[in-house]
Amino acid sequence: MSDNSSEKVQIEGKIKANKVIVMDPDGISEFYESSYIGTIEKNNSNGEVLYLDPIEVLLLKERRRILLWPANNKDKDLFDFEGLLTYFTKYDKNLWQKYIIYMDLRKRGYIVRGGYGDGIEFRVFKRGADFREDSARYLIYPVFEGSPIELRDLDKISRVALSSRKDLIVATVDRLSKPIYYSVKKFEILNKDISGDER
Repeated sequence: MSDNSSEKVQIEGKIKANKVIVMDPDGISEFYESSYIGTIEKNNSNGEVLYLDPIEVLLLKERRRILLWPANNKDKDLFDFEGLLTYFTKYDKNLWQKYIIYMDLRKRGYIVRGGYGDGIEFRVFKRGADFREDSARYLIYPVFEGSPIELRDLDKISRVALSSRKDLIVATVDRLSKPIYYSVKKFEILNKDISGDER
């Protein structure tokens, strides 16, 4: 006789465009408090609700923790991992590569939260940190094949990292779906004329 008491409960979610909403208080506590997944927002009718980004939804699906249906219709078959990946890729063509980076960082024991925008996809906290109290240690800037990085963008982002005392990491995924990380300590574009004088 097998013991299923250690089986994790699966939580239902609702798809809303490129987000998933979880209203179950147990799910909110389990995902947000225990696994540092999602963003809590106040909702007038339901108290607190948890919003999940596509990457977080894929993680929960891979771990068999979330139940989702196409068009939120329970008469349809449940979404599987590939179905969710296909659905959310409509909103982000680089989702799979971002997921590879996200999963690799989490497997290494880091706490990974959403970034600031402007290409900074993730904020990464040290192992054991409290993301609500502590400050992120790294900013992750993914670069994907076919999407070259502009030097002025790298300059701008490196200044953001420097001013906030965080390490900037440029991440990419190779042809074997293996993440590669490059640390950017300081990057500066000097505008020089032909004589070499700085303008």
